[in-house]
Amino acid sequence: MQNPTLHHEGHSLAVAAERQMRNWALELETRQRLDEEYAHQTVSQLIHPYVAISREAGVDAADLAASVAKECGWAVLGRELLDYLAEHEHMSRMALEIVDERAASWFHEVFGKWLESHLVSQAEYVSRLGRLVLLAAQHESVVFVGRGVQFMLPRDRGLAVRIIAPLKQRVEAMMRRQNCAEREAKRLVAESDDHRARFIHRYFHKDVADPHLYDLVINLEHISRGDAVELLANEVRHHVAQVRDRAH
Repeated sequence: MQNPTLHHEGHSLAVAAERQMRNWALELETRQRLDEEYAHQTVSQLIHPYVAISREAGVDAADLAASVAKECGWAVLGRELLDYLAEHEHMSRMALEIVDERAASWFHEVFGKWLESHLVSQAEYVSRLGRLVLLAAQHESVVFVGRGVQFMLPRDRGLAVRIIAPLKQRVEAMMRRQNCAEREAKRLVAESDDHRARFIHRYFHKDVADPHLYDLVINLEHISRGDAVELLANEVRHHVAQVRDRAH
């Protein structure tokens, strides 16, 4: 049974994220009228420092990201991106769930739109997601969770982080989250890891598990959640200082 407090906090975060994204949309209209003023700047210069968190299945990176964002006074975006796309891009929320960080189905890609006008191809989803991520990062600093964001934005502006944990720990977390038996949890963890890896490989041609893609890899086997938040928040502050130094 879901904790009412956590449910309320999650709802509050979603509402706040939605309000923030509405502000971004309004600012985009203003920014479009000021294109000439920004013409001399590169795309990279317009992007605020950001953090892109990649995670293994069963790792509660969303909660960790929210804590880091709170420490740094930044926004945090994960699944809220789907909520925005569903409402403002008139895309089916269920269809977005089907293509979000999943290995694309050949049948869905070829026949999806023919069978159901509300379905969206994964390629279209990634394209619209990229535009939304760019808009968010132009407005303010954000902690992004998943979805290959580090490959969508200028790499020199972002801190790329990978959060991992032992399989046993991740399976136990999945059992609690889904209220399921160990065997089912193992299947869900393996399936989710596989889908995410294939998603990243298909659209960004990268191996999501390659440690060389990240500035920081945090293993939660021997690091507590609190220590992980403190470590990452400190790295974020150091990263922001470096970005500012390069700008001068």
